[in-house]
Amino acid sequence: MATVIPPTRPLLRESRQFVTPRKVAWIAGIAAVLYVVAMVVVLNVAEIPPLSAWAAVLIVVAGVAQIGAKWFFGSLFRESVQQTGKDIEPFSAFKGALVGAGVARLIPAGGAITPVAMSWTVRDEIDSAAGPAIRAVLLNYAGLLILTGAAILVVRPSTQVASISLTVAAPFAIGVGLLLMFGSGRLGSLNKYLPQFLSKKLGPTMVNHMPGWRSQLYTWLRLVLEAAALGLVLVAFGIEIGPVETAAAFGFSSLVGGVPGTPGGLGVVEAGLVFILAAYGLSAGSTVAPVLIYRIVSYWLPAGLGFLAGGATFLASEEAAEASADAPADSGG
Repeated sequence: MATVIPPTRPLLRESRQFVTPRKVAWIAGIAAVLYVVAMVVVLNVAEIPPLSAWAAVLIVVAGVAQIGAKWFFGSLFRESVQQTGKDIEPFSAFKGALVGAGVARLIPAGGAITPVAMSWTVRDEIDSAAGPAIRAVLLNYAGLLILTGAAILVVRPSTQVASISLTVAAPFAIGVGLLLMFGSGRLGSLNKYLPQFLSKKLGPTMVNHMPGWRSQLYTWLRLVLEAAALGLVLVAFGIEIGPVETAAAFGFSSLVGGVPGTPGGLGVVEAGLVFILAAYGLSAGSTVAPVLIYRIVSYWLPAGLGFLAGGATFLASEEAAEASADAPADSGG
């Protein structure tokens, strides 16, 4: 009897020439060491005063908000799967979101791997979820563009150069965001324009599904919670900044961090945050430490949980069982 290979697995095999567990682990380890060193240096130079118990509580709440954001990203993923006529468990969708938004971001240009990682995580429940994962990622980027552009137009940066350049770019960001948002609802129609080998693999999962109220709810709840995490960390360090400026800073840094080159935008996101906060009148010296703490909350916490979720998923998979069966038995002494 011929073995039927789900569409997800060829996609994974093709991506392994770029991404392997060992490579991801090495990149994550090196990045973590460099980040710890940078934090130690910055915190010693900046002479940050001890944080109060209330400030610590705010940082913990920021971490909860960040994980809550991933839950809604998973809910958006699941809602997209349901439109293909299938379904996955809510917790499976959450694991997919953690692996996609966490582990996949540990490699340069990891955003392109995110849909594959999400689909891989739920492969035991559904043959392929690549189309729904692509839709969820597109809606997230669309929301980021719209949020950032609108926030910058509402409250313009105080520095002249930043104000002019960002204000000019804001309408384009909103336009591209709207195009992505409603274009994501026409994936089924766009599928015929893809190369044949991709069209065959993605076809059954690429459906026309316009972003209705549920899609909008999950998209914006994720973005609001992630922006709130940044705001909570800034407040914990005594930095006074309005919600609109916080949204602009979060959106701008997230978009800048999506530029390929560093795993998860490490270094790029931090620089982008310090830049945009300075453009809103905050001194760079006062924002560096909060930005580093925020990145632990927004990047390392989800990435760590994503590693746990991905590892648990692999250990329960057929691949792990096959690898265990093929491994040579330990010889007795």
